[in-house]
Amino acid sequence: QALQSTDTMRREVLPNGSHDLRTPLTTLRAHLETLADEPLGLSVQERREYIDVSLRQTKRLIRLVEQLLEVAKLDSAQVTPQIEPFSIADLAQDVVQKFALSAQEGGITVEIAADRGLPWVQADIGLIERVLDNLIENALRYSPRGGRVQIALESGAAGVVRLSVTDSGPGLTPETAARVLDRFYRADPSRSGAGGHAGLGLSIVKSILELHSTTIEVEGRPGLGARFAFSLPAFVAVPAAEAVSSPLRSFGT
Repeated sequence: QALQSTDTMRREVLPNGSHDLRTPLTTLRAHLETLADEPLGLSVQERREYIDVSLRQTKRLIRLVEQLLEVAKLDSAQVTPQIEPFSIADLAQDVVQKFALSAQEGGITVEIAADRGLPWVQADIGLIERVLDNLIENALRYSPRGGRVQIALESGAAGVVRLSVTDSGPGLTPETAARVLDRFYRADPSRSGAGGHAGLGLSIVKSILELHSTTIEVEGRPGLGARFAFSLPAFVAVPAAEAVSSPLRSFGT
């Protein structure tokens, strides 16, 4: 089964990954050749535009390669979560700050709502930061100008903290909701070129959460936006007195 899964991944990644890399490479080559062949035939403004396009395509290539490498590591079990307690509210705030400029340029409002007294969680902080990066980036991509992205943090039942990211985009059909977490899936293939979007972000989210023994839930209806949610175990601190006495009891004293 492992060999079959690896072979399936190889046959899936090669054609799709090659297609997503070919487009920015072709654009980058064309612009660089123009800059090299006609340096005096272009105005200063035209050269600036060609350079800007080349830089954007280079960043897009770097993004695609990083995602492909991340997928490969996750699939080959090279990633082992380093579980530790941390404030998920603080992490969410830090991630939102990273996207503040993008949200402002897109005319999108980003809001965070957290329960009072929200407990810390137990997880790999670096991997969960990646999850939040991908979910918020996805929400911003599909929210229109004047739209809203909402991040909610809630204390759930059975000692978990629940986090959700909701956008104000076009929503999801039942078919799209069932497939949106699939690798290389794009609800609108015509938009795959924007920002290096290769249909890998949500698949990476799914894989990371599986490493934490949890799942990503997808909700949405056409015209009503989409919502992605997951839960993490809450961190319960051991009282100081118990922490001191426990080792003594373990030795029978």
